[in-house]
Parts: sequence; structure tokens; C-alpha cells
Amino acid sequence: MSTDVTTEMYGSRLYGFDQPLERERIGLIGDVFDPFTRRRLADLGPLSGLRCLDVGAGPGTVAAWLADQAGPFGEVVALDRDTSLLREAAHPGVRAWQADIHAAPDAELPAPGFDLIHARLTLCHLPGREEVLPRLVSMLAPGGLLLVSDVINTMACASPHPAVRALTRAYDQALVTTLDSDLNYARSYPAPLAAAGLTGIGMAADVPLVRADHPTVRFWTLTFSAMRTEILATGLIDAAGFDAAIGHLQAPATHELGYTLVTAWGRARAVAP
Repeated sequence: MSTDVTTEMYGSRLYGFDQPLERERIGLIGDVFDPFTRRRLADLGPLSGLRCLDVGAGPGTVAAWLADQAGPFGEVVALDRDTSLLREAAHPGVRAWQADIHAAPDAELPAPGFDLIHARLTLCHLPGREEVLPRLVSMLAPGGLLLVSDVINTMACASPHPAVRALTRAYDQALVTTLDSDLNYARSYPAPLAAAGLTGIGMAADVPLVRADHPTVRFWTLTFSAMRTEILATGLIDAAGFDAAIGHLQAPATHELGYTLVTAWGRARAVAP
């Protein structure tokens, strides 16, 4: 995490819900990553009747799925700094909760005791992410499960196109200098979960393909384009290279690995009998 630059908050000027095309972009996050998230959650056991917290819930697609799985005897709280999309979706089984998981005092957060806490593409964008993860652990019920997912840049080494490799490296650098986001944070998984005292720790990786018939192409086109100015300012790629990379991603013949979604999980210790 950077300490010598002035950064802005993710979701304010950049990637804010009020920005052009951001609602489409954030909807595509669900199209790209929700199938992986649902599978990882389902593989960890039945969700019926559980009290669940979805942190950084965005439009609430994961929270809505959790509510369907938890059923009428469960509870799902969807927490985000901006709950406008959650309130628009208005799933009857999801309670929207507006708060900043990093900055809000405990009194402004949901009461602890959750059976499941999920956070996807959240910790990597938060300042003080090293302190946020233990805070999430403290909100678990005894035996409760924490599942976190963040991406790492596979395209910088896996793409056969030099401009794509340069673009993704420049994007990662722009995130650090502009937003203090760290797309290398997930490379440390699952060690932060063990350090926070969780047990039964596991980890998995899922790689969405970038191809013309998949929403990854539109998602990454919008994601990179929203930060074009900041990406070019890194000096790691010029305008011609940026355009060449986007053109390659959108080409009908492109079929390659995207950013890898790394998921780690663990359980809070149960109370001794």
C-alpha cells in the first residue's frame, strides 16, 4: 500500500456509480465473476438459515443469491459505502446497510455474529486493508465462515499481445498511484486469514477467459477506458499502445486468460464446549 502519494477514494470520481457507463460496468462484474463466487460459496456447505453479510455489495447480485439460499429463516445484510444500486434492486431478502467498513465506528456497522461474511473485489481497493480483514473476522459468529476474493493480474504475463501486457501493468500502477488499490494483495492469500486466527483455511483460483462472446471483453474495455488518462500518465504505455490493446481484446479471434480471481476462506474458532 502506497504511503508517499495523495490518492482518492475508489468509487468517488473514478468508478463512482454516477459516472458514465459505470452501472453497466459494475453489472458486468456480476456476469463475469458471480458464477465462480456462487460455486465457491456452495462448495463450503449449505447456506439455509444462515445470517450472512456481503461487504462491498455493489448492485447486490451476490447478496440476492445468498438471500435465495438462506431462505426465510436466514438473514442477508448487504453493506456498501454507496447503497443506491442495492436500493434500486430491492431484493426482499436483502437488507441494505450504508457504511464504510474501513472508516465507520463499530456502532455504525451491523451487529457481529454472522455465520458467513463475503467480500469480493473489496479488500484490494480499501485503504487500511490489512486492518479491515481482522475487523471482518471479529464480526463472525463462533464457527462462522469468511470468504474473500480479489483479482491478480494474469494478463501481464499470459497475454500473447505485447500491448495488452503493457496496458495491464500500467493499469495496475495507475490503481496504486491514483486509488491506493493493490491488485497484488491477493497474492498474499491465504496468510492474512491465518494471521487473523481463522482455521480450516482453503484457497482456489478461477480464470475468466477473454473472448468475443464473453462479457469479460466489455468489462475490461470499460474498466481500462475509465482510467485511460491515469493509465497513460504512468508512462508505461502510450495512446497508440492503449488503443492497440483494446483493439486486440475486442478482436473476434482473441481467446486468452483474464485476471485471475483468487478466493480464500476460513472459519472462526468455535466456542469451547
